[in-house]
This record gives sequence, C-alpha cells and structure tokens, in this order.
Amino acid sequence: MTVTTLHLCLLLAVIACLIGAGLGLVALLRPHRVLKMVGLSLTEGVGQSLSEVRATYGGLFFVSHAGVAMALAVSPKIGACMAAALGLAWSGAALGRIVSMAADKAVNRFNITATLFEGLMGIALATPLWAYLRLIYQGNGAV
Repeated sequence: MTVTTLHLCLLLAVIACLIGAGLGLVALLRPHRVLKMVGLSLTEGVGQSLSEVRATYGGLFFVSHAGVAMALAVSPKIGACMAAALGLAWSGAALGRIVSMAADKAVNRFNITATLFEGLMGIALATPLWAYLRLIYQGNGAV
C-alpha cells in the first residue's frame, strides 16, 4: 500500500462525511421532507416530533460527520479513528435493516437500497484506519 492509496482512502472518507453532513443538514432544514423520505409521519399533538427529527436525523448527523471531516483534514490519524467509529455506526444501521428484513419480512426496494448505502458508508468511513493499520504492520514508517 502506498501513501497515494492512503490519500485516496482519506478522500473517500471525507466524501462520505460530506454526504452524511449533507443528509443531516437536509433534516435540520427540511424535517418534513426527511419524514416523507423514510416513510414516517408526525403524531398529532406531540410537539417534540419535529424536534426529534431535527435532533436525531439532523443535528447528530450534521455535527458528527462535519466534525470528522474536519478531523480528517487537520489530523488524519485521529480523524481516521473517528471516521472508523462513524463507520461502525453506519454498519450497525445496515445490520439493523438486515435483521428487520429477515425478522419483519420487510424486504423491499427501499430497505435493500438503504442497506447497500449504509454498508458502503460504513466501508468508506473505515478505509483510512485500515490503510493506516496496514502501513503500520508493513513497517513502512510512512505513518
């Protein structure tokens, strides 16, 4: 593995972070759109419903992904560890969908597409750490 490969892995993770931050920004600014996209609806008389969407789908996604993108840019080694943690979260979401498709018989186009997307996000976010670990174990000294 070359340093160029490491740079590609870092770039891939930054792109994944920008996608995650973008999804969060949409949820912060257009929570009704996100509810419709994921097939959820508001409960009448429950004032915190939109707040929950803005907090969970919005603020959590936006700040975590934007923060990791900045860490990858400023301190790639630390950012790689942070990105890997986000990658585990995305992988957990994919696992949850797989369990749901099996247990709830919820195999449909949305769940299949979302599982693939979440899995790819998990992989993209994990690649910088994998690249650093590979360099370390090769004894390259380039880290």
